[in-house]
This record gives sequence, structure tokens and C-alpha cells, in this order.
Amino acid sequence: MPRITSPQAKATFVVLGWTASGVAALFGALALSVTGGVILYCATLGAVIVFGARVFRGEEEDAVAPRPLWRMTAKPTAGFLLAGFFAFQAVSAGVNAATADAYAPLYVVAIAFSLAVAGAYLNSSLRLRRG
Repeated sequence: MPRITSPQAKATFVVLGWTASGVAALFGALALSVTGGVILYCATLGAVIVFGARVFRGEEEDAVAPRPLWRMTAKPTAGFLLAGFFAFQAVSAGVNAATADAYAPLYVVAIAFSLAVAGAYLNSSLRLRRG
């Protein structure tokens, strides 16, 4: 499997993945329902995150050897930042859910997804920091 090592390629992948997730959410919401949009968004973004974690490589990493399944980033700092971002996203969704009447149950899906991703990045960073 080809590896993504250059910062420019990584940035392009992230922007395209985020865009694809947004398009999937919009398509799902318009073609199916709001529930379909949320589920398609989570599925698409989840696939982008998992694929990115498998093919991104840091400068010190072996580009040929497979990465351990728990490893999400090359360095702990990146994982801590991403864990913080997804935790903030979960908190933000929780705050919005408190004032949402019609779609409050869908926020539970978004919160659970964000917390699961944050947990994966946090676990990766803690294990990388341990050595």
C-alpha cells in the first residue's frame, strides 16, 4: 500500500476527506433524511480517519512496515491535538443538543462518534509517549 509522507499530500488528503464527509452528509440529508446524513457523515469521516491512520507516515517511521493498529499518528503531540479537537467537537454537540428539539437523539450519535475518535487518538498518544 502506498504511504503518504509529505506534509502537502497529508494536508490535501485531510481537506479532501473532510470535503467528502460534508458532501456525504449533504447527500444523505437530502436524498434520505437528516438521520441518513448524520450516519453517512460519521461513516465517511470514520473511513477517512482509519485510512489516513494506516497510510500516513512520519519522517522517523518505516514506510514499508505496517503500523500497529493502535497507532494513529507519528508523534504524540499530533494525537493529543486531534483528541482535543474531537473532544471539543463532542462537547459542542452536547451543548447544541441541549437546545435542539427535533434532532436531539441524533446528537448522541455525533457525540459518541467524536468521543470514540478522541479516545483512539488519546490512546495512541499515551502509548507513543510511554515509549
